Amino acid sequence: MRSWRSWIGWLRPKEPPQELRELANGDLREPSSASGWSLRIRLLVTVTIALLPIAALIVLQGLDRARHDVADARAQLAQTALAAATPEQNMLSAAEQILRALANMNEVRTVTVDCNHDLAEALRGLSFFTNITRLDADGMIVCAALPVSLGHSARSTAIWQQAVQGTGFVVSGEMHSPIDNQRVIAGMLPLRNGRGRFQGALAIGLDLRWLDNMVHTRNLPKGSVVALFDRQGTIISSNRPEIARALFTSPGATHTAQGAPNSAKDSSGRAWTYATAPLVGHNIFVGFAMRESSLLGSTYVHVGADFLLPFLMIALTWIAIWVVTERQLTRWIVYLTRISAVYRTGRYSIRPSLGGAPTELRLLGEALAEMASSIQDRDRHLREAVAQKTMLVREVHHRVKNNLQIVMSLLSLQAAQLQDPASREALRQARARINALALVHRILYEIEDQSTVDIKRLIADLAEQTHEGFGGDRRDIRVLVDAIARTASGDVAVPLALFTVEALTNAFRHAFPPEQNGGTIRVRLETFGEGQLRLSIEDDGAGFADGEIDASIGARLIKTFGQQVGGTAALHSQKGQGTIAEILFPDPEAQDNRAMENQAAAD
Repeated sequence: MRSWRSWIGWLRPKEPPQELRELANGDLREPSSASGWSLRIRLLVTVTIALLPIAALIVLQGLDRARHDVADARAQLAQTALAAATPEQNMLSAAEQILRALANMNEVRTVTVDCNHDLAEALRGLSFFTNITRLDADGMIVCAALPVSLGHSARSTAIWQQAVQGTGFVVSGEMHSPIDNQRVIAGMLPLRNGRGRFQGALAIGLDLRWLDNMVHTRNLPKGSVVALFDRQGTIISSNRPEIARALFTSPGATHTAQGAPNSAKDSSGRAWTYATAPLVGHNIFVGFAMRESSLLGSTYVHVGADFLLPFLMIALTWIAIWVVTERQLTRWIVYLTRISAVYRTGRYSIRPSLGGAPTELRLLGEALAEMASSIQDRDRHLREAVAQKTMLVREVHHRVKNNLQIVMSLLSLQAAQLQDPASREALRQARARINALALVHRILYEIEDQSTVDIKRLIADLAEQTHEGFGGDRRDIRVLVDAIARTASGDVAVPLALFTVEALTNAFRHAFPPEQNGGTIRVRLETFGEGQLRLSIEDDGAGFADGEIDASIGARLIKTFGQQVGGTAALHSQKGQGTIAEILFPDPEAQDNRAMENQAAAD
């Protein structure tokens, strides 16, 4: 089995492999998180939903248990209240038994001369009783254990009225005895003859000091309150009188014969649960109370545990899912994502290091490694094929350039044998046009990317060659080139080159005749409007009339070149004010940008 240190080490996230850390410290950026919920969140939500019925069942069971615990606690409180009344109940029962025993004595019943003696003997040894008396039918004491009480009348007391009207033993509330100046509770047993006629009563006094001592010396639960009180709401005795007065004798207090529990608050607002039980005669009550927090403390603990258990269960499940996914899933997925990012940069030599990863992720890592090997082999074959194709294309351009140069040489030889100046000029112009094509192929041969041509360079080279061919320096004719940087495909570069050669040739031949020296030809390539380029060749030579321009072969060729590049070409000239040849065509760079934007929108 694993030790606790090994388990802690297993839970602790490990550092990524050294090779990946080196890459991460470089220019490799973290992969952006995908939209939507992650796997970890999905697991948490799914498990939580699965555990909710169990959690709800536990909560319902906790509520049911709480109801039972509260009912048991209240029942126990009622039983405690009944038990608390037992000593006082026994004392009053003893008083009743004494009076009934004396009622059966003829000397006491008929009030003979021995009555006082018999009552005194009955009181001897009963320290918690203060006096025993025999009252006649008018409420006058005619016989007593204490002779000083003879002649006193009880006719005005409430207990006497109860005795006259009743047949059983009755008990008064708290009274003040004028005989011995003590607080007492009186018990009285009515005496009736065989016909039920009232003949007086026997009375006994219970010393309240004994009851108070019994209350204070009773072994009670900590914090509980016990009290004796009468029907008028007077607290006879209590271990905590202020709280007892608020609970048992307040206007809202209720007293039931069965000791059913009730709830109340003391003067400080604390909640109590109490129960009361009547003693003999239903004039004296015993009350017992406990704080709800003490009485129901264990219930609160049980209820709290029942409510917290589902949340604790879900929380522990979340922790387990979080740790396991981080340890066994998420970090390896992030690692493989970084590996794929490395592959996207073209570094296919890196291989995933998945020691300790789950089997499924190791298989995925092996699949990524095999894919990287396949891509690496395919890229090598593609590079070799591209290199071979590039070599072949360059060779084609080289051969075409050489063939065009041969054609130019043949035309030069043929022109040298001709005597007609017009024929020689026609061959010379054809050679200039072929030279423009050869220049395009030379540029394509010299650059690495054979698919595009630098238009600025092409125009500058053509201008320089034409200037040299027509002896521009000797004739003091300048050619000024002002072109922006642009690249274009061969399909666009060839018509532009032929247009440039045609316009420059016409300028040297017609704008500046051989007998005329001095002049300037300006070649411009500039943006024109939105997504358009303008290539213009402007001279300050002799110029042409409008009819002469439209009828020339050069004008027709220039317009044809404009159509070949998807634009328009035109010639503008006036006698003595020079000539402008221009071509408007779509900007290749703007077309490429629009194509990229459309592709991005489609993706």
